[in-house]
Amino acid sequence: MADKEVVAAGAVITRYVDGVKQYLLIHRGYRDDWTFPKGKLDSGEHVVAAAVREVREETGFAIRLGQPLPSQHYEIPGGIKVAHYWVAEYLSGTFVPNDEVDELQWLPFNKAASLLSYKRDLQVLKGARDAQPTIPFIVLRHTQAMKRSDWQIKGETRSTVDAFRPLTAIGRTQAVHLIPALAAYGINAIHSSDSYRCRDTVGPYATARSLSITPEPTMSEERHAKKPKSVATRIKKIAVNKHAVVLCTHRPVMPTVMSTLFECFVSDSSDESDFDPSLAPGSMVIFHRDASDLTRVISIERHVH
Repeated sequence: MADKEVVAAGAVITRYVDGVKQYLLIHRGYRDDWTFPKGKLDSGEHVVAAAVREVREETGFAIRLGQPLPSQHYEIPGGIKVAHYWVAEYLSGTFVPNDEVDELQWLPFNKAASLLSYKRDLQVLKGARDAQPTIPFIVLRHTQAMKRSDWQIKGETRSTVDAFRPLTAIGRTQAVHLIPALAAYGINAIHSSDSYRCRDTVGPYATARSLSITPEPTMSEERHAKKPKSVATRIKKIAVNKHAVVLCTHRPVMPTVMSTLFECFVSDSSDESDFDPSLAPGSMVIFHRDASDLTRVISIERHVH
């Protein structure tokens, strides 16, 4: 029997005090160790949502995720543990000792490195040290929608009414699960194809955060098929949006979106294969743009729903 894989998520939280970057370490009394806040995913939970939740439960802090950090793979009794980390910005909150964490410290890099209990954590800390401030641009494919073959309105052709094709029950559940995932990155600007299935994918997040949805008619399947250059023109404008952006669109539109972003963004560590347009329903690609130069991408991550 293959070893069981246990997935966990956490963050290296940073702040600046008098111009010095500090890193948060927690002490777990029941293990007598110094490490970073992290924990196992709940059933059906998005990995980035788990990272934010675990930080909140263990420290009481609200955070915003930045670029991903090196993941860890190590043996545990009966299997393998995979721990995913992100660098995170401290936003607010007050620490109260609890059953899991009895103490925490904010430390500069050298002191944090010397206090860590596990050698594997040093690589993660170095990643946080080298991380730069970023602003995310998320490309999201709408969640599961009713099949075209099952969707029709009496007296209308499918090509006319396809924009009204709704999400399935699974798709609606996926959309709700996206709320904490998008919130993890502090998304505050929502752009969406005006087709119902896209609007309803980001609708729950918009409602939860009291945000408006900017409709993008050129991003619909029908308009893209007629005028793909209009998509490229619009993407170039959204790509330099200084807000934390999510753009929700369709599978047939993705190749144009991704190829245009490749033209807009410059990255020393990626090539066009990183902009692979193949996304399952409800999946997303996060482009972490350099906060000081939005045309430069620091890192790219993909999340399959």
